[in-house]
This record gives sequence, C-alpha cells and structure tokens, in this order.
Amino acid sequence: MKESENIDDEGDDGFWSGGSFVQSISKEEMEKKNRTIHMKNNEEMDYACKRCKVKISAHNKDWHGGMCDDCFNKEIFSED
Repeated sequence: MKESENIDDEGDDGFWSGGSFVQSISKEEMEKKNRTIHMKNNEEMDYACKRCKVKISAHNKDWHGGMCDDCFNKEIFSED
C-alpha cells in the first residue's frame, strides 16, 4: 500500500499529494543513511531490489524503499 493512500488529498497537489513516498526513521538510522543520500544509483551495487531482485545501489536501498528505480516508480507513481 502506498503511503499516500491513507491521506485524503482530494485533488490537492501539495506536499501529501498522490505519489509521495514518506518513511519515518530514527535519528541513528538517518545518520547511517546520510552517507548514501548523494550517491548515484550506480554506486555500491551490492543489494537486490525487494521486488524483482535486480541489483540496486546503496542509495536505492536507503532512499527508494529497497527497490530499483522501475519498481519504485511503478509503486509510488502509478495511476492505479
């Protein structure tokens, strides 16, 4: 389920509009993820997409919900 499905956005194109990806994390987890925020999606290709199992980068693991760009875009930005 997408995070935005729990929010009544009735046509509002604001911060919580459809297609948003929101995840709460602890301060300690954020400090660990800060290392990968500016990485490219082809650096440290040591992980697998949780959906299709294709190799993904440390950035995608930390900032795209553990998914490759294709799976992330289908889940978050689909019009379903």
